[in-house]
Amino acid sequence: MSQLIKKQFELTRTNIFKSIEGVNEQTFDVAPKGFNNTIHWQLGHILVAAEKFLFGESGKLSAEYGEFFGYGTKPADWKGEAPSVAALVEQLKDQLNRIQEIPDEKFKEKLPEPILGNTTYGELAAFTVFHEALHAGQIHAMTRFLG
Repeated sequence: MSQLIKKQFELTRTNIFKSIEGVNEQTFDVAPKGFNNTIHWQLGHILVAAEKFLFGESGKLSAEYGEFFGYGTKPADWKGEAPSVAALVEQLKDQLNRIQEIPDEKFKEKLPEPILGNTTYGELAAFTVFHEALHAGQIHAMTRFLG
């Protein structure tokens, strides 16, 4: 099961990177009509959510990432300059490498308490990749909409 989840992360991230290839830099910070967020925010949100769910407090991101990209945030409320799209892409690639290195036995571990209804690390990892795929769809739709 763990290899399947890792493969799903690889497929989803590869799709995300392909979706943003060649996108004009200014486009990353445009919220299309009907969307609350931007491609820039979507990338950061994927990074932050995966870091929180899969690596917890031992994660590599500073608290400011949550202020920019956490649940319920939006670029219109940003105070200061968010990490750049280029930096987020590099961090997403690094994070994917770290996901691939998670020991298979970790996926069987029970969580200390349920998170969003998930009781094992593997269930939470599967939820995380599902969440990521939803946002990948948003990125794809936004890139098409913005041309």
